[in-house]
Amino acid sequence: MAPLDRVLLGVAVLGGAVCAVGATMYLYTYVGSVPLPLSAVVFGAFLSLISVAARRLGGESFHAALPVIAFLVVIVAFLLGGPGSSTVFYDWRLLLVVVCGIGMPVAAGYLASSEE
Repeated sequence: MAPLDRVLLGVAVLGGAVCAVGATMYLYTYVGSVPLPLSAVVFGAFLSLISVAARRLGGESFHAALPVIAFLVVIVAFLLGGPGSSTVFYDWRLLLVVVCGIGMPVAAGYLASSEE
């Protein structure tokens, strides 16, 4: 793998972490009194694009998993809590973020690999 490819793969991993932060930041949006967690779907789709790009860049399935692993590491870090034992997630939207963050890249990787 060329040095530029390694740098771009690192940027893809960083993009996976940024997706986790963005999905968390906008997870608690409401329309009136109804929760509308669209950020889980939007950032899950963006993570899917990053994952497929990393797969094509690196050439192996492991490279596609790196942005998703970075996504999950950030989500777990948010679950651990900070000072005062405050956590970011505590309801059903956590499940939606995890399902979209894992399920959408897996589905996109399957569809992208069936095209080749």
